[in-house]
Amino acid sequence: MPKLLFLLALCCLVSCATDPLEVETIDVDETADYNGLISPEEPPSGEGWEEGNGVLRTDGPASLTLLPAHGALTASFAFRTGDGSQATLLLAGAPALTIPQLTLTDSATRRSVATVTPGVWQDLEVAYQPGRDDAPPLLVAAYLNGNLVYYQEPLPEGSASTGLGMVLQVEEGPFEVTDFRSLDRAGKSSVLRSNGEVELHLPIIRYAYYDIEGTPEDVTNWGTLTPDKEGYIGRFDLAAIREEQTGYAVRFTAELDIPKADEYTFAIFSPARTRLYIDDQAVITVGDPDGEQYVEGVLRLSEGSHDLRLDHYQNTGWNRLSVTYKTSDGEAASLNDLPNDRAVATPPAGETLALETDDRPYLLRSFLNFPPVRMYDFTEKRTHVINVGEGDGPHYSYDLQNGSLLQLWRGDFVDVSDMWVGRGEPQVARALGPVVAFDGRPQWSTDAGGWPEEASDLVHQRYELDERGRPTFHFEVGGTPVSDKLVPTDDGITRTVTNTGDEAVYSQVAAGRSIVETAPGAFELRGPGATVEIRELATGGLRILRGAGTERLVAELPAGEHLTYHINW
Repeated sequence: MPKLLFLLALCCLVSCATDPLEVETIDVDETADYNGLISPEEPPSGEGWEEGNGVLRTDGPASLTLLPAHGALTASFAFRTGDGSQATLLLAGAPALTIPQLTLTDSATRRSVATVTPGVWQDLEVAYQPGRDDAPPLLVAAYLNGNLVYYQEPLPEGSASTGLGMVLQVEEGPFEVTDFRSLDRAGKSSVLRSNGEVELHLPIIRYAYYDIEGTPEDVTNWGTLTPDKEGYIGRFDLAAIREEQTGYAVRFTAELDIPKADEYTFAIFSPARTRLYIDDQAVITVGDPDGEQYVEGVLRLSEGSHDLRLDHYQNTGWNRLSVTYKTSDGEAASLNDLPNDRAVATPPAGETLALETDDRPYLLRSFLNFPPVRMYDFTEKRTHVINVGEGDGPHYSYDLQNGSLLQLWRGDFVDVSDMWVGRGEPQVARALGPVVAFDGRPQWSTDAGGWPEEASDLVHQRYELDERGRPTFHFEVGGTPVSDKLVPTDDGITRTVTNTGDEAVYSQVAAGRSIVETAPGAFELRGPGATVEIRELATGGLRILRGAGTERLVAELPAGEHLTYHINW
């Protein structure tokens, strides 16, 4: 008996010494996607701010100079507020956006509700174009946590001056700021990759639209025409501009940044009349009588900025405009067109068709553009998505192909107009509330040494509904059966993942730019902003896989065990 008691005590001592909430950090070979924004030479500064671990903090009032002077820019930073915090973001020295409400001008069109939870990190990105000629300063876009809030909004004329700074003016604190990055372009710019590959992008395109009377064979008298409307756009998107099917003309102008001197081959496919000019030199003419619809033009371009102009006259009923380029040793790639082989985030077509929810969960299978990207940027169309909504939420989108929780949101459920009206592209469901989006990587793995990009050994089996109508998703990973259930709560969503097999597996809890442990089993995330609390984990343990600009919180689940954790945002 004494020997048995000793063994029991020893087992207890060993089990108590193994804390499942203890976190092990492992360096892995993973690099975050590069978005083109870089840290400024002069870091943000201002009186009344304290710095610690790369985070600037103030109890306010205080002013923080993010950039001492700027013209056109795209800038992003993470911020965190307390209860009652108030601040104003100044662009070119003039007040632009309030924080946390993100109000602009009285006439501005808000594209989504700005929802900021005190104590949770938020990501703000803005693109700004100074006034030029007869065009006022322009807030090209503003995104909160990847959700588009404003797009192509003119700012009051005379309210800003090129050369003045980008400043965060905190009226009431507390307030925290970190991860500031910027670029001197109002949108996505051309880049030269480390492997020598060139990617060309027009960060912003100005257009002038003309209704053409009669049916002329061509339009060449551009200087005598008066635009019916003018504006900015991110791609050569005829559908978003045109008022009629035919009988209109559009002049596009932009600055093309060439990051590497080379011989460039441009190509245009158009069933109408289209001409491309670079630095006022004619490069391509499409649509001459008996001419080809696909035409290439070759031009050697020096490194630096070049003026680009594209004149398009739609004299047929087929609206199609494709513009591509390639370097001397590269493959053809899109130049701000809408390619057929890639998904592009476009504005919703037509009126919103909201899918109503009640206390019984609504399960909607759909396509989904994911990850959420900047307007007119490339995205991926997930094809095995189920959206689950009830009441006012939280709602979520879930990828049945790799078991990942894609996004969470509160408020209204989804817009199904792209799915149920016309049945054309893009056939995607759109969340009607601001989402917090996760990285979309597979939920499960049999190896925690690195995290898979694709779920090659994961098979979706089925999902079962409980008495409330909430689904539990069942998979096999490497032959081991696992399950996943998400339950909405008043302050977030609770998730339970279970290993019902005989072999240990690993499950991803969270991923972001930064994961900080604030207490045993409690973590705060930046990029996306959220908090995670581990509520049940018997054994196994936690580990953070730390790469370059990205971190993953992973849990080991031995055979027959489960993990329960809560997400708030």
